[in-house]
Amino acid sequence: MYMEKMKRLSFLLLFLFVLPIAIGQLPFPNNKVATAPEEQKYMVYAATPNISEEELVNENPETDPESEPKPKPKPDLEKTPIQQLQPSTPFNVLLLYTHSHESYKPIVEQTKGLQATYDHYDDQTNIFSMQEMMKQYLQLNGITPSVLDFDAMGNGAKLNQTYKIVRPVLAEQLTKQKYDLVLDLHRDSVPAEATTLVRDGESYAKVAFVVGAEHSGYKANLAYATALSEQLNLMVPGISRGILKQQGKDVNGIYNQDLSPVMLLIEFGGIENNEEELERTMAVLAQAIAKAFVETEI
Repeated sequence: MYMEKMKRLSFLLLFLFVLPIAIGQLPFPNNKVATAPEEQKYMVYAATPNISEEELVNENPETDPESEPKPKPKPDLEKTPIQQLQPSTPFNVLLLYTHSHESYKPIVEQTKGLQATYDHYDDQTNIFSMQEMMKQYLQLNGITPSVLDFDAMGNGAKLNQTYKIVRPVLAEQLTKQKYDLVLDLHRDSVPAEATTLVRDGESYAKVAFVVGAEHSGYKANLAYATALSEQLNLMVPGISRGILKQQGKDVNGIYNQDLSPVMLLIEFGGIENNEEELERTMAVLAQAIAKAFVETEI
């Protein structure tokens, strides 16, 4: 009897021990077999570059100070050439000096110790001698200048004969080349109070424009004179005295401006303006021509 009870107890214990193992082998939903994870695959695009570990580190600018943009070296201005502005097509200007021996008292006095408003004997002190300086300022502004190399007064012409004597020479030159602007430069005879401007501590020789209104095409000349006069006063207020239309008795009324619609007569300073004032105004005049006619169209 006792032995029978012990067998039953042993069988029960064995059953309780084997039961969990047997249950774990049955195909219940929760009994999943643990497997090693598959190696993760990534899609590779043809445009994706190969990036090294070193590059990945340097990708973050906060962790790599060398990734911060380095300042560019400053240019050596002394070794950098200044480029002149050149228009896409040449802007040709013809300079002429009908009253070629008009002079400025301070220049004649400084050079010769004389008081004179006309210098017939020295081509270094009259307005005709200032052509090279004017050419240089025009060139600095991308303008192509040339000079009508004809000294009417040097050839013996009197003041009231010069326009007539210059006319055929000018007309011939205008048939040889097309000019965008023709400037006949003169020296006015009025005193310094009328021809001198002081602005910001600098003295300038004032300019004035004369338009002969006794020919049918004068309005074209007037339009060019107006555009340049206004541009000058925009740059240096008061440097242009404005425009004088000439017609009627005892005036020329044409000034050879009928030969070209782009011809202007400019009274450049007066008898008492010095070389420094004249040169300062030349620089402004050249810039004004570029702004009024080269950069824009009237």
